Amino acid sequence: MTAPARAALAIAAVVFATAFAYAQSYPSQPGGVGAPFQGDRTYVGSSACQTCHPDEFTSWRRALHLQMTKPIAEARVEGDFSPGTHLEQNGRAYTMEVHDGRYAIAVSHEGRPAEKFQVDYTLGSHRFQGYLSKLPDGRIYVLPVFWHTEAKRWIDWKEIAPVPDHPTQDLRQIWNITCVNCHATNLARNYNPATRTYATTWTEMGIGCEACHGPASAHVAVATEWDKDPLHAPTRPTIEQLKIFAPLKADARQNFDACGYCHGNKNNVFFGFSPGQRYEDYALPFLISQPIPENDPQGEFWPDGRPSRFNRPQALTLTGCFQRGEATCTSCHTMHGAENAHMLKVAVETADGKRTRESDTLCTQCHVRPGVTERAAGSGRSGGSGRPGRSDTTDSSNAWSAHTHHAPASQGSRCVECHMSDVNWRLFTRRRDHTFQAPVPEMTARYGVPNACTTCHEDKAPEWAAAIMDTWYRNGERRKAIVVVSDTIYRAGAGDVKVLPEIARLAADRSHGSLIRASAAEFSGQLIAKARGDKQSPANTPSAADVVNPLIGAASDPEPSVRAMAVQSLSAVVDDRTTAVIAARLADPARVVRVRAAEALLDRGIIRLDGAVGAALGRAQDEWAESLRTFNDDGRDQAVLGYLEMSRGRTPAAVDALNAAIALDPAAARPHVYLGVIAARAGKYDDALKQFTTARALQPGYPNIDRLIDEARSRK
Repeated sequence: MTAPARAALAIAAVVFATAFAYAQSYPSQPGGVGAPFQGDRTYVGSSACQTCHPDEFTSWRRALHLQMTKPIAEARVEGDFSPGTHLEQNGRAYTMEVHDGRYAIAVSHEGRPAEKFQVDYTLGSHRFQGYLSKLPDGRIYVLPVFWHTEAKRWIDWKEIAPVPDHPTQDLRQIWNITCVNCHATNLARNYNPATRTYATTWTEMGIGCEACHGPASAHVAVATEWDKDPLHAPTRPTIEQLKIFAPLKADARQNFDACGYCHGNKNNVFFGFSPGQRYEDYALPFLISQPIPENDPQGEFWPDGRPSRFNRPQALTLTGCFQRGEATCTSCHTMHGAENAHMLKVAVETADGKRTRESDTLCTQCHVRPGVTERAAGSGRSGGSGRPGRSDTTDSSNAWSAHTHHAPASQGSRCVECHMSDVNWRLFTRRRDHTFQAPVPEMTARYGVPNACTTCHEDKAPEWAAAIMDTWYRNGERRKAIVVVSDTIYRAGAGDVKVLPEIARLAADRSHGSLIRASAAEFSGQLIAKARGDKQSPANTPSAADVVNPLIGAASDPEPSVRAMAVQSLSAVVDDRTTAVIAARLADPARVVRVRAAEALLDRGIIRLDGAVGAALGRAQDEWAESLRTFNDDGRDQAVLGYLEMSRGRTPAAVDALNAAIALDPAAARPHVYLGVIAARAGKYDDALKQFTTARALQPGYPNIDRLIDEARSRK
């Protein structure tokens, strides 16, 4: 080990101790990994809740959550399966039929013979209804045709999802792989590598009580005891005493994590999340920096961070309300379903689609007047128990009308019309902007982002709207700053390495939401790799202070997603300080960050360390291995697991994982290379040569493969 490396690791030990103490200062979350009320709780099913909570049970039965996934025998089938029903679209043809209560859909591609699938489950029922078929190997196939409930017609999935254009690409979405942890309660994939089959189980289909409150066995037990002896029951029980997640007693972030885990697209790292636990102990949200597939050139976000396709909870993280801990999903939405289309505390739409006066009360529960935010109408810690606020926002004499510059009773004076414009407009959907951002017409002119002004005034240009806003609000500098940030993000997404210092600084700028900071941190790593020109080697990495220092700062960000992305990007930086910074994250309170730190250190060839840092590294590596084993049906993850175990000297576990990777993906070269390295280390050069030559046949351009083959031959 070189002297600089030893010095860096000595620094790492000091930084680790500091970081460990710092980690203890993070607020703990009831229900976090290993938290007291987790215990040995098990799932008991929603019916166990009915006796004590009859009103909540009844309202849940009416809510949309229950309809998310249903066995066909219990489902409300919306689609037209009458004789002769047929659809041809985007090179695919479908025929729907029903006989003796059994539904089926025949699917053909490009004129090929049709394949008939029995419908075993329905998926949703509100805007679209999808249909699922259980395949012989246990996979549950989301059939590529949906019923549009409003238009009352069948549509090919190309109309609602960015799937590849060519219909011969029979891309199959598998429900118990891609929808695995949100569309049913307590779903376990149960993939068997030996038989390559799934035996997926669940407590109940759809979103049951325990999907939002967590496993209820311990709660049922303690509540039963309290019923037997009411005098010993606490008057105001805490979440820990209740032994279940209670949103009305939780803080805003816990409620956000409980909702956001399923309502936002994410990268799963672990399975088993339960409400009350920390989101980032299990997953990381999709970011603006997520690679954009060729078939979806726009991606999921506008350059300013607002979601463009779905109502992602990431948008809420950009609001000042959320960042101050004052707003969460339950500030406006009800869990059990109100009598309106959006599960809101009040009805926000009239029969003709206009905004109601009452819609303003969702905002005025906190925003009592323009520029003044305070808790109004008893909105509670997380807004979950709050009542709507003032509803006199149509009074022409109050400050609200002066603020809106529209007639008091007009749609232009409704809060959501200006602060929640339809920015999520792709693929048949129209969703309201949850950043609550005031209009930025310049973003329309520059990137085509819809803005509230010209959405309503369709005959006007964005420049007109910008001039009006300058006159009314004099907030041009605010809008200009948003455009500058958007330009930086857009250039980073386009691969412009010249923007690297700016995007790195953005990662450390805590005046922006965590979505912006985390995306900027990941973009930084992508641009560092591009500037280096060789993603396989840390040599020649840009290491200027204006890039490295902001990323070091981002590695200590209050938000786990930012820390995770900063650590990931720092792994590509050649700078002695960064090893210590990465090692410090082995003590991070968020499990996903700890795993990222272990990955980053292995990228640098650091497998073991001494003392407390070494113990933390071993634990983080164990967590990483657990994560990879979770995805035992993914060949790439099994190849990475094999490499990790090989590096740790755990040869039998490495061989098992690599053989599993080959079985899952026979065309992959990497597992063969690693098996060859294991064989060579054992002196089995014939076996090593066989694995290396197999890898070259699969991928002739695999890095250094010819050199490995020559070395194995020379040692035979």
